[in-house]
Amino acid sequence: MRNRLVAILSVTACLGFSSSSLEARTRSPKPTVQVAAAPIPSDTVSVKASLPVDKPGADGVVVFEYRNDVKALADLPERLVQALTQNTSLRVVSLTEARRRLGPGMDAEVARCDGETRCLSGVGQRLGVREVLLLAVSQLGDVVLAVQRISVTEQKVTGRYADSIVGGQAIDEARILSWLQQLYPPDTFKRYGQIQISANIDGAQVYVNSKASGSTPLGDALHVLAPGNYRILVEKAKYLPFQAAVTVMPDTTVEVSATLMKEQKQTPWYKRWYVWTGIVAGVGAVAATAVAVKLGTEVPPPDTSQLPGTVDFK
Repeated sequence: MRNRLVAILSVTACLGFSSSSLEARTRSPKPTVQVAAAPIPSDTVSVKASLPVDKPGADGVVVFEYRNDVKALADLPERLVQALTQNTSLRVVSLTEARRRLGPGMDAEVARCDGETRCLSGVGQRLGVREVLLLAVSQLGDVVLAVQRISVTEQKVTGRYADSIVGGQAIDEARILSWLQQLYPPDTFKRYGQIQISANIDGAQVYVNSKASGSTPLGDALHVLAPGNYRILVEKAKYLPFQAAVTVMPDTTVEVSATLMKEQKQTPWYKRWYVWTGIVAGVGAVAATAVAVKLGTEVPPPDTSQLPGTVDFK
């Protein structure tokens, strides 16, 4: 009986070990995709050129200058253009670009307008911009600056700000920015970039910072605040999701190419051949051990009376 109990315990321990081993071998981890940390591999995300230059009818602005025989602060128009470009979402037509479009006579044409709103609106309309920012410089002892916003379509002044420069005082960038902040609403100073997302399959859902942004193919690029960090998720049923992290700088387009791979269908553990092979082997081992135990209990003890060298003291 004790031999039989030992045999059963041995078989149970053996099967327990085999079962855990089979489970460990047949259980595969679920596929996980983590958000990529910056920097992103160059074959996944690439930064393209800056956003398109101003188009006719777009939110463009051009800076014109009107001077009354004043030579001070000659570089101020260019600095004003630079401040607009670097601190606002407005699309600015530089003086160089304006002269290229209208020809070498542009400065003389602007001068003939003599600061008149309707005339300057006509020049702005020919440039294809929506607004003219007029910088008027005069001097009566101190230098007096007047900055006006002129709506090209309405042909009227929509905002103005004046400042005086005392005794040749230097003008830093913060002061120029303060003029613009007096003329434009706060949202003007939000800057934007673009994310262009494509995928190798159609109908995949696109999420940017957990917000649904359409399905592939998207077509147009997504406009986002910049600079900023964004998490991209592209997913579709029966495909492994694609995730990436990108940094978008102002006036740039980041291109994200998502490659989604099909999920591999896994066979349930109870349908795998090696699971049943192990079970059959285990059952066979149990049966063989049970037979051996049974046979061992029925074999009679050996007859030692017939062994040589024994003496019977009856």
